[in-house]
Amino acid sequence: MPLLAEPRLRRALRQCGRRASAPGTDGMTWGRLRSEAHVMLPQLALELAEGRWRPGPVREMQLPTYTGKQIHTFIPTVRDRLVHRALRNALEPVLEATAFRDWVSGFRPRRNRITSLRQAAVHHQAGFRWIADLDVASVSEGATIDEVIDWHAEHIHDGTFLSLLRTALVAMPSPLAAGSGLAPLLINLRLSQVDKHLTQLRVVRFADNYAAFSPSREEAHAAFYTISDALLSFRLRPNERKSRIRNDANVEDLFLIGG
Repeated sequence: MPLLAEPRLRRALRQCGRRASAPGTDGMTWGRLRSEAHVMLPQLALELAEGRWRPGPVREMQLPTYTGKQIHTFIPTVRDRLVHRALRNALEPVLEATAFRDWVSGFRPRRNRITSLRQAAVHHQAGFRWIADLDVASVSEGATIDEVIDWHAEHIHDGTFLSLLRTALVAMPSPLAAGSGLAPLLINLRLSQVDKHLTQLRVVRFADNYAAFSPSREEAHAAFYTISDALLSFRLRPNERKSRIRNDANVEDLFLIGG
C-alpha cells in the first residue's frame, strides 16, 4: 500500500480531525472535511499518488503559548494539515528506529518530560551532581529546505516520498515554522545532528533543552562548551538567559516549560 494511500489518509483524519483548530485561508473546517471525506480523501489520495498535490497558502496568526507569550504562527489549510499528519505517520517509525538517541524525549511517542526526569535522576543519584543546563535559542529558525531534505535522506531512500515532503515544506515560510504538524518532528531531527557529537557526555535532552551531568565544576564547564560548539556547527546557540551551570540542582527543576 502506498504510504499516503486513502486508508492512511483516513487514519490521519482520525488522529487530527477531532480538533476544533482554526481553518486555513480557504475557510474549510475539520467538520466539513469529515463530512465530505468520502469524496475528498479519494481525490486527495489520487493527487498525492500522481504527484499533482500542491499545498494552499498559509494563514498567519498570533497564538498564546503555555507561558502566555504570543508567538507568530502559520496555519495551513486543514487538507494540507491532513497530509502533514500522514507524512509524519510515515516518517516517525523510521526516524524513531534510526535517528533519535535513547536519551532524547519530547516530540516523541511515549517519551515526555517524565521520561527525561527519570533518566536525569539516574545520573544524579550516581553522583554526577554538576549539570550543564543548556536551552537552545530559536531552534525552529534558520534551517533550509535542502538541509531538511538531506537530514531525511540519511534515513529515507524513497525519492518520490522526499519530493512530496519537499513540496509540503516549501509551502511554509520556513521548513520548521510553527503551525506545521511536521515541525516538532523536524526540530527533533535537526537537533539529532547535534546529538551525534555528544556521545561522550552523560546527557539528557527534553525537546530543545540539554542537561549534561558531571562529577565536577570543571567537567560541567567542559560539557557546556562541547554542547555549545556542537550547536554552533549547525548555526544554533544556547539561550543565554536560560543556560547555566547548576550545582546539585533538584532534578525536578529541570526541563521546565518557560524555565
